[in-house]
Amino acid sequence: MDALLYARQQLLEKRGLWFVTGFDTVESLVAFTIGWASNTQFNGESDQEWCDFLDWFDEVEPAARYEGWHVTFLRECGGDHERAVLKFLDRAHEFISMRRSSPKS
Repeated sequence: MDALLYARQQLLEKRGLWFVTGFDTVESLVAFTIGWASNTQFNGESDQEWCDFLDWFDEVEPAARYEGWHVTFLRECGGDHERAVLKFLDRAHEFISMRRSSPKS
């Protein structure tokens, strides 16, 4: 999740989607997250925070679950790839802010 927060910060600093993923399309972030999750699993690890985020994301963005966040957000953002990516990254930031700010038991 920290990589997504870093990507968001770079976009907010106007470095552009190309700087973050190497390409200028929403699909580049999709490929990044799939690769990241696959690499984690391949190395025998799991990322519970990522899994929890995906569950939470499905609850707060139910329309995206059927066609993929990238399709839904790209349409909602009028075809603007960077805005669609930033919308996804804003959701990741929202999740992390809620989760990490709550006290540990």
